[in-house]
Order: sequence, then structure tokens, then C-alpha cells
Amino acid sequence: MISVTYLRGAAAASLIWAGSASAQEVQQLPEVVAEGGGVTLPYQSGEGVEAGTSRIERKQVVIGTPGSGDVNQLLKALPTVQFTRNEGLATREDIQDLRPADIAISGGRFYENLFTLDGVDVSSRMDITQDNPFNFNEVSGAGAQGVWIDSELVGSITLRDSNVSAEHGRFTGGALEIESRAPAQVIRASVNASYTSDALTSFKVSDRSRDALGASFPDRPQFDKWRYGASIDMPVIDGLTTLFAYSRSQAEVTYFRGANYGNTPFGQSSVSENFLAKAQAELGSGTTATAQVTYSPYRSEASSANGVDNLITSHGGGVTGRLGLSHSGKVDWSFDATFAHSDTSREAPEFNYSLPSSTATGNVCAASNCTFGGFGALEQRQNNYGLKGRAATQLGFGKLSAGLDYQRIDARRQREQDGGAFQTGVTGANIVCAQDEGLACVTGQYALTRQQVYSAYDARVEMDSLAAWVEATAELGDVTARAGLRYDHESFLKNHNLAPRLSVAWQTPLDGWSLTLGANRYYGRSLLAYAMRAQYPVNLTLERVASVSGGNRVYSDNWTIRSTSASTRYSGDGNLKTPYSDELTAAVSGRLLGGKLSLRGIYREGRNEFTRAPGTTETIVLPNGASDSYTQYILANDGFSSYRGASLEYVRAFGKHSIALNLNWSKTRSSNDDYLVDVEDTLDGTPVLFQGQILTIDAVEAMNQREDFASPLLGNVTWTAQWLDDRVQTNVNFRYRHGFSRIEDSGVNQTVDGVRYDVFDYVAYPDALDVNLNARIDVLKSALGTVTADVRVANLLDNTPAPNSTLTTQPYQFGRTVWLGVNWRF
Repeated sequence: MISVTYLRGAAAASLIWAGSASAQEVQQLPEVVAEGGGVTLPYQSGEGVEAGTSRIERKQVVIGTPGSGDVNQLLKALPTVQFTRNEGLATREDIQDLRPADIAISGGRFYENLFTLDGVDVSSRMDITQDNPFNFNEVSGAGAQGVWIDSELVGSITLRDSNVSAEHGRFTGGALEIESRAPAQVIRASVNASYTSDALTSFKVSDRSRDALGASFPDRPQFDKWRYGASIDMPVIDGLTTLFAYSRSQAEVTYFRGANYGNTPFGQSSVSENFLAKAQAELGSGTTATAQVTYSPYRSEASSANGVDNLITSHGGGVTGRLGLSHSGKVDWSFDATFAHSDTSREAPEFNYSLPSSTATGNVCAASNCTFGGFGALEQRQNNYGLKGRAATQLGFGKLSAGLDYQRIDARRQREQDGGAFQTGVTGANIVCAQDEGLACVTGQYALTRQQVYSAYDARVEMDSLAAWVEATAELGDVTARAGLRYDHESFLKNHNLAPRLSVAWQTPLDGWSLTLGANRYYGRSLLAYAMRAQYPVNLTLERVASVSGGNRVYSDNWTIRSTSASTRYSGDGNLKTPYSDELTAAVSGRLLGGKLSLRGIYREGRNEFTRAPGTTETIVLPNGASDSYTQYILANDGFSSYRGASLEYVRAFGKHSIALNLNWSKTRSSNDDYLVDVEDTLDGTPVLFQGQILTIDAVEAMNQREDFASPLLGNVTWTAQWLDDRVQTNVNFRYRHGFSRIEDSGVNQTVDGVRYDVFDYVAYPDALDVNLNARIDVLKSALGTVTADVRVANLLDNTPAPNSTLTTQPYQFGRTVWLGVNWRF
């Protein structure tokens, strides 16, 4: 590992070299163009029937990605992508999290997108809403994007937010395609390292948090973050090239034990790694073969501040593989065999103990009972085996394309052995344990007499997903029409879905200007969270009593069932429809002042979306003959959403500069934000007072936009430039969120006609401006390669990202944050 001292020294040396470069004899690299050379657009927007498709090239990935290496952040340059408005909170858990940011596209929820990595579907079908690593029966490492790679390995990013071809499906939001970079035709090598910490971060606190805290502020977060990696491009023989690369991101964060546990500091870390091996072979006659494997494990530690010996390690990421064959000729065709494996398991102590602190074994805290251990290991994996083929050929009227896409999904959740929580301690010197029970009973000290049993289980769902599509693109004078039809069937939902796609573009008499209209339907995919939960066993509460012998209280393994501990259960059964979204689009684009101007509108209505049906009370007979009740939930199609969006975009390159400007207005409404929430749960007939009127909470909420991932007005400016004979590259991104208001509980109460009401009123969320600056400086060029200093500054203006935050336990937010790095490439 490269140390902090080394990196700081390297960065300082880089600046010295830059300052004295004119006095040195610097040899130019022979016949090698440095990566990132040449101006590039912040993004390329599609036109004609491809209006709705945007692409970010490798050079912009290199200069535009923030210091974290999360390429999803590059999508802030695009108008139709929304991020959570809580982004910027600097809780220790947020600092430690190295997973890519969640995104919403064109009004879809963050879990309704399609994610592909090198053409491999890496979208999760498991439950991704859980964020508590200490949940006894749920994992917290899963995300909507099951496998991801660092920006150093990314070749291009393609976003499809509307007018999507029939070739792409299984989403109702948008499709994000990430391609790893291709192997170079010549020998190349690179090494990179970068670093940030709390010493390079300015922390902010909102006024509302400051007022609530008064004069007593908690300690600022303490952390160190590293990114480093290496790659080598190696041609093997003529026509065969290979790429081998490794990258690693690591966060180390200082936490503190609770007051009863001495407030002592302890560290937790997260690690995200990428191993990439890729080979491409030109077989002649326009045929190319590709083979690659990406291994991207992620692990994150968590330890409760109010306990000991309770380390939980949550996993994420996984493995993807692809064998592909493609051909260009009279008939263009490709065939891919793919594999994706995501591992979101956790490691944890199998049992949790609440021990009397009055005993020698349990005396580790100042409370009456001290907590030891965790809640058991859980295995959760999703395997996706795929076969995909497509073909296209030119015919008299234009182009005809068709394809097949088959996936076999194998999802599994397993608790290999019983776990549990032991409670209710009985103390005394006359306690005798009949057998060795570990911490559950210690002779002469205590015995724990109540046990929550987390029973072993093996939940598994297997399903087949089949898609077929056909599409024709016709050139009819000034009109280009693309008409397609997509068929989807998944054995889990058992539905046969036909999705028509139509996009028509007219090249207007005004030179370079076109008008595009589109009408499309998109179907989503099966959700397996309920099917998994349906297989959970009933967890039991057991109790035991001592037998008295010779003045001793003897505790043995004579547990009896007291009650069930499963208050809710889920069912994956039912006649469910596949969620879908109907879309109408209109776009005008053309050349203006040396650049490209686009105006787009998107109208969407989402129906049959997944939500939780109202619960029913069921009765279960326990093994001891007693009965107990629980609430049964099933997955339903009661969800709905709507989206109205309009965006204005302008991109242009001039000289050594390029710029992208866009503005997006949108209105997003949805019945629910989470598939584990009842639509009826979100309904509330409680009367409240709003601007002098007595209304129900339902009526008030109907006036609001979706709570998150739905800022009504966004503006983005991205400026990329090269300076000083291309030795310096800069990228500046301005992201503006116009202030908006939401109707919320004001915290004030008012009495009208003798009745006391909560007063609801508009709560203002002020304007927000986020400015990010990246700079790369080639400080040394020689026959041995190029050394580049790298500085990436987030929140350059040091603003408070979430001014409405009311957090007090961890009130801090990220102000100006600096990443320092160095890169060597040959």
C-alpha cells in the first residue's frame, strides 16, 4: 500500500516539477499520444430516432469523474438524471459507503433502471431497500447496480432516458450501459493513486441542526480514503490484444463506542476492488472475438457502538464474464454468452447475548446489561446466466434488426445454522450449567433464560427470462421512421408482454434541424424480494426454568416455546401483472452557433407498479400446540406514477474547450417510493389545517411531488478545457437546483372551533449550487512515461449541501473536499 506520506510527498514534488519544467530538458514521448489528449465533449447527445440517448466517452470519464471514482456522478452533466437530495450528508456511514450513487431516470424509481456492464445485465432483483447492517434477517450490502467498476477502467457510458430501441428492455426508468475500456494495440501501462481525508475536507452544519444543538457539537468525522490501481495493455500476437487491470478504493472511518461503553474510538473500513482481464482477437473478414472477466468484490464493516464482539461484514459486488463473437458485413451479427454473479452476503457472530453487568463475564459496560455478539451470518447471492444474439442488415427500405435475449436467474438466501439472541439473565453463585453453553450460561455467575431463535433456512427462486425483438428503420426522403416490437416473458410472473416502440424523425427544411416524435412502452422485470421472504421460517421465542438440586439452580437445554417472533410474513404468490410505463416524446434539435441545441419533452405514465397489499391477520399453530397470529403481506400491482419533463440542452466544442449546458423542468408523482410499503399505508385521512382550510393529509400530499429523486428544476453547466500545450486539463461542473417548496408539518398546532389541528404549510427548500473542479497536470514527460498530478475538488464554493437537514447526532455535511493524486502512464 502507498502511504499517505508518500502521496503527499509525490503531490508536492509534482508541483515543484511543474514550476521548474521550463528549466528542465524534457524529452517528448515518441509517437505516443497521452490518454486524455484532444478536446472532447462533456457528452454527446443523440438525435433523430436516437433522441434520448447520451454518451460519455473515455476522455471525459478521465477528466470528469470525481475523486471517489464513481462514474455515476458523471451523469450529473445530463438533464434527466436525478440524485437524492440528501446527497452530501457526512454521516460516518455515508463516508464509509463506497458503492455507486443511486439514480432515478426520467421519473422512474431508483430500482427501476436497467444496468449493464459490458453488455452483461447486472441489475439486482433482490431487495435493495435495506440499509441497516444489524437487522437480524436482512442484508444491507445490496444495491440496484449489482456490480460496478472504478472510473479508471471505464471506456464509455451510455444513458438511454427515452425513445429507447426495442433491443433494450426490463426497465421502466432508464437504461445505463457502462463499457470497460478496450485493450490498446500497443504496450501501455499505468499506475495511479489518490487520497483524501478529514484534513482535506471542510465540514458544514445546517442552520436547523445548529439551532437544535446549541453550543454542544459532536466530534467531527475522522476518516482516510484511498484509491489506487494499475493496468497493462499487452498485444500478444498480431490481431490479439489483452488488458489486465486492478483498482482498489478504501475508506477507514473512526467511530466511537456509546457512553455506557466508555466512548472509546474504534475503526471500521470498506473496500471496493476491481480485477479486469480482457482479450480481443481480430479473426479476419470482419469477425471479432472477445473474452473477459470482471471480479469486483465489495465489503463493508459495521459494529454497534453499544456492544462488543459484534463486527458485521457486509458484502457486495460480484463477478461478470462474457464470451462474444461479432461480425461486420452484409449482415452484421453478434452473439454473447454472459454470466453475472452478485454476492450480498454478510458475516456476523451467530448469537447475540445480553449479559448482566454485575457478573465477571458481563462486566464490560456501565449499564445493567451488556451486549455481546451479532445476529448471524446470511448468504445472499444472485446468478444470471445469459445468451444474447442480434443481427441487422440493410434492405431496400432501410435497415432490419432482430434479436433474442435469454436469461436464467438463480437467487438464493440462506441461513446455514440456527442463530439467536439470548436475554433475561438470572444471577447467583449457586447457578450450575448442565452443559457448556458458551455465553448463554456460566456456572457460578448467570444463566440467560429467554432465547429468540433465528431458524436456519434455505430460500431459493429460479426463473427464466426470455425476450425477442424486431425493429425496422426506414429512410423515406426527409423522414426516418424506426418501428419495433419487443416481447418479454418471465417464468416468475408468467406474463407475455408486447411492447411497441416507435420513433419518427423529420429533417426539416431548416438545414441541420430535425423534429422527432416517439411513442413507446417499457415493461419492467420480476422482483424476487417477496418470494424470498415468503420462505423465511417462523422464528420462535423460547424460555427455560431451573431445576433445583442440592441448593443449586441447574439450567439445562430444556427450552420450551413461549411465542412466535414473526409478526409479519410475506408471500410471493399471486396473479401479478408486469409493471409498465407508457411514454410520449417530442424533440427538436439542430446546429446553432457552432454547437448543437436540443429541446426535448417526455411524458410518462407508470402502471401496475409493485407495492405491498394491505396485510391480513393469519393464525399459526406452534409445535407445542398453542396458536399465535401474524400479519401476512403479499406483493401487489397497486402502484402508479406519472412524469412530465422538459429539457433544453446545448453542447459545443471550440478550440481547446468544450461546453455543455442544460436545463430540466420536471414534475414527478408516485403512489409509493418503496415496494415494501402499502399504497394504503401512505393514505392518511387525518384532518389538518392548511392555509386556513381543513383538509386531510391525503389531500395535502397529493399536491406534492415525489419526496426524493425529483427536484423540479435543475441546471447543469460542464466546461472541459486544455491549456499550456495540452499539459493541463480542467473540468468544471456547475449543478444548480432551483429552490422549491413542499407542504409539510410545520410543527405548529392551532385550535379551530374547539378542535386542535396540526398546521401544514409550505416548507421552503432553498436554491442550491454545487461546483466541482478537476485538474490534471502533466508535470513530467519522458521516454519512461508521463507523470500527472491530479487535483479534484468537490463543492468548490464550500456550500451546505442539505440546508434543511435537522440531524443532530451526526449533523455534519461535506463542504469543500479535496482529492490529491498522482498518475504514471506509459
